[in-house]
Formats: sequence, C-alpha cells, structure tokens
Amino acid sequence: MNVPNPVPLPIVSEHMRVRSHGRIHFGLLEISEAEPNCYGGMGLMVETATAVLEAKISQSGHTGCVVEADAYWQPRIEAVSNKWLGTHGFLPVGSIRVIEAPLPHQGMGSGTQMACSVAALLTAAEHRRTQFETPWIANVTRLFSIESLSKQSQRGKRSNIGLCGFLDGGFVVDRGMQPASCSDDVSLPRTQRFEFPDWPVLVLQDTESRGDSGHDEARMFERCSVVPNPNRELMMKTIEQEILPAIESKDWERFDIALGRYGRWAGKIFEPVQGGVYRSPQIAHCVDVAIKLGLRGATQSSWGPTVCAFAKDAEHAKWCQSRLQAELPQLKVSTTRGANGPAQVEWL
Repeated sequence: MNVPNPVPLPIVSEHMRVRSHGRIHFGLLEISEAEPNCYGGMGLMVETATAVLEAKISQSGHTGCVVEADAYWQPRIEAVSNKWLGTHGFLPVGSIRVIEAPLPHQGMGSGTQMACSVAALLTAAEHRRTQFETPWIANVTRLFSIESLSKQSQRGKRSNIGLCGFLDGGFVVDRGMQPASCSDDVSLPRTQRFEFPDWPVLVLQDTESRGDSGHDEARMFERCSVVPNPNRELMMKTIEQEILPAIESKDWERFDIALGRYGRWAGKIFEPVQGGVYRSPQIAHCVDVAIKLGLRGATQSSWGPTVCAFAKDAEHAKWCQSRLQAELPQLKVSTTRGANGPAQVEWL
C-alpha cells in the first residue's frame, strides 16, 4: 500500500494530547422513531469522568498503530483508528496511549467521549502533518461538524448530546430526529449548547455496578418503543419554558424542580422493562435520599448506575455531599462542575 506523505514535517515527530469531559444524560424525549423528537433529550458536560489520550505523529503515514490501553478500551480505540485507515489508506499517528480513562458503563458517556477523542487525535494529527505552516488553535470545534465527528467516531446513532458536548461543552439540548411527515418547526438546529451556571454537581456512583449497553439496551428500546411517549410534549415545554429560562437567569430552585420533573417523565418511558421510573431499586433509593435532603432535581444519568444532583453553591454542596455519603456509605459521592468548554488538543 502506498502511504501518502503530502508535506514532510520540519521535525521527525511530536506528541499531542486530547482531553475530553464526562457527560450527564438526563433522559430521552422519545424512542418511537415515527414520532417527532425521537432520541432527543438533555445533557451536561462535567469536569469528571475525564478521558486523556496521547499520540505520536510521525513524518510519514502508517498502516498500523500501537495502542496502549487496557483490555476494555483497546479494541474500541482500534475500531475508530481502523475506520480512519479504511477511509484514508494510512494513519497519521504511530501510537495512541491512554493516560486517563473513565470507568465504562457508568452513564457518563465514556464510550462516546473516548471514540471522539481518538477521532480528534487522528484528525488533528493529519492537520498538523499537512498544514503545519498554518497557525493552529488547539480546539476541536475547528476540526469537525457534528456529522463528520459522528462518522469518524462511529457514535451518535441515537443521541447527539455527547457529540455536541465534545465539540462545545456546556448544557446541551438535543431536539431529536424529525420524521419526514412531521409538521413541527424544524428551523432550529437539532442540538443547541448553553452556558451552564456555576452550580456544583453532586455525582453518586456505585463503581462496582454497570449500566446497560449493547444487545440488552437494544432489546429494551425495542420493547418500549412500541407505544409513543405520552409525556413528550410536556417534556419539551419543560425544557423551553422552565429549564432553559432557569439556566439563563441562574435560578437554581426553578431549574432543580423542573429537572426532577423531567427526569421522572424520562424514566417512565422505560417503566415496562424497569418495573419503575429508575433502572434499579438502588438508584431509586439514591434519588429518594437526595430528594429528602432538598435536591429535587436528583436523577439517574443515562442507564445509571450514576445519580446526579445539583447544589446551589459551594457551601450547600459541601453539606449535601457529607450527608449523602453518610446516608449512602456504599457509594462514592463527589462534587464536580459543569464543563463549559470543548475538548482540547494539546501539543507536547
């Protein structure tokens, strides 16, 4: 195979790093594909569950790549790099090394953020190889559209929240897919990003448990998508009339109440397979404990097992974290913040 080498670098090699954030998902608006807003929802990028990857760029392209990662992440990284290789016929990096990896299947978007990070490494490396004379800004927003990122990372089959969050950070609203017969207003883009206030985020995790994925997840979607979500319009109104105005005005109490309401409606979509609003009795108990402490927006992230809640300030967060840890000693309770910036490329 002839390996393209458009312009030689003035140096033999250099290293680069991509750092991405975690993602909280507050639940889908709809899962019946014939309905408006299918797979839409809300999410928030957070400064935890971070993925950090490094790569080495070489003077010439490669037909293979050394991946330094654990047994879980290695084949997933190779899948994205092999997709690039199949499209371009070469790889612009000789190695990819995982420096920091989030726990998988915790409901924090780890799979999407890792796949997007690999795609960003490859794309940024090729930019560097071929356009090194052009001033470079280490910002993934310059590298992709959501569509191109989805294609390269092989993510975004349903929700686009993780893709938008990788590119822009912040609080993301995904209005979902619109069927061809839909008469709803589709003038707005599918995803919109909003600056999130400085409200501490409480993260409750059972690190020994795992959320659903793969075939199990697909079966649950298939079973629960037979009947359209009866609360879809109420959820959309809650986003537009309560949650987004509360974020804009930094009204924590209004946001907290509305988020809790949204999370319960989102959970009811999967009630036929869960036996309740939440994925497990443990998650339901965690949410109940948080609500009793006044955290009315406590909700499950994605499939769980992570539960998140929002405090109004640092002092409130400290008190809540202490009480939650005392009430739920089997869990890891931590405090983080919303991540309002995109993933970053760093040159080492």
